[in-house]
Order: sequence, then C-alpha cells, then structure tokens
Amino acid sequence: MEKKAFLLTLLVIGISLNAIAQEKLSLERKRYKSVYLEFLGASNLIGISYDSRLSPTSHWGYRIGISYYQGGNSYSSPNRGVFFPIEFNHLIGKNKHKLEIGLGSNLGIYNQSISYIYASFTEDIDNQSAVIQSTSQTTFGYYLFSNIGYRYLSNKGFLFRIGLNPSFNFKDKHGITKEPSVYPYISFGYSF
Repeated sequence: MEKKAFLLTLLVIGISLNAIAQEKLSLERKRYKSVYLEFLGASNLIGISYDSRLSPTSHWGYRIGISYYQGGNSYSSPNRGVFFPIEFNHLIGKNKHKLEIGLGSNLGIYNQSISYIYASFTEDIDNQSAVIQSTSQTTFGYYLFSNIGYRYLSNKGFLFRIGLNPSFNFKDKHGITKEPSVYPYISFGYSF
C-alpha cells in the first residue's frame, strides 16, 4: 500500500511539474502586443498606435496607428489632417529594457490653407487698400520617418517609450516637409 501511495505521489508531482513547465514555456513564447499614446514624433502632435511582434520569439515587429497633424509656415495658414503611421521596428535587448529602431511612413489626408494678399495702390493715399483671400484644399500627403529610442516593456502592464524621430520625403508634390526634421517623442501605454 505504501508503494502505491508513493508511486501515486510521484505521478501527481510529475504531472504538476510538467503543467508548470508548460505554463512557463507558453508565457515565454507569448507575442508582445501593446497599445500606446504618443506625443510628437511620428504622431506629429498626438496619436495612438498598436504595436506587435511578428512572432512570439521575434524581435521584429510593426506598428499601425492614427495621429493628428498640424503644421505649416505660420499660424495664419496652418495645415491640419489625420495621418496613419505605419512602421517596421526591431527591439534590441533582454528583459524589460530595449533599444528600439524602426523605419516607417506616415500617410494621410490634410487640409492645406493658402492665404493671398492683394494690394491696390493709387496716387491718392486715401484709396490704398489690401485684400486678404484664403483658399483651402484637401490633399493626400506623406512623409517617411526613422525611429531610435528606449522602450520599457513589461510582459503585462506599463509601457514607456522615449527617443528621436527624424523625418524626410522625396521632395515631390505629396511630400510633407516637417520643420524641424527631427522630433523627440514620448509614449505611455499598456502591453499585453
């Protein structure tokens, strides 16, 4: 009877250890996913993005999001629009502290305002006038960006990102030039 109890106890311990090992292995192979709010950087002013690894063991990943753009030469003729940042990125490092590098594009629709000043002058000083006219057009725009920064990534919970985001375009009619061309970024989010 003692032999049977001993063998039964060993069997229960073996099954329990196997279940614990399987659970730990499944946690280690979990694909990191996150949602975060980003200020500046590729999101321009503010944006929200979803980020995921390509596979459970991959350091390569992608991000897709939606952001609000505002820019232009002055406050009197601003450009405003909604953009969609798409990025492929790579995380370097172990544990929760990572170096992130990435390359992406921000595609969107924006409203471009253009102001014109017409002036008419005559010899009579009292009849001089200036007329300001504004036109607005909605158009497609893009810019490309790269990304280098620090990412704190917990298995489940808080996510923090900070870094630099250089931007550029091909100088064509749809390319948006951001001034300055390097923006800092900061993000807060949740990983799951």
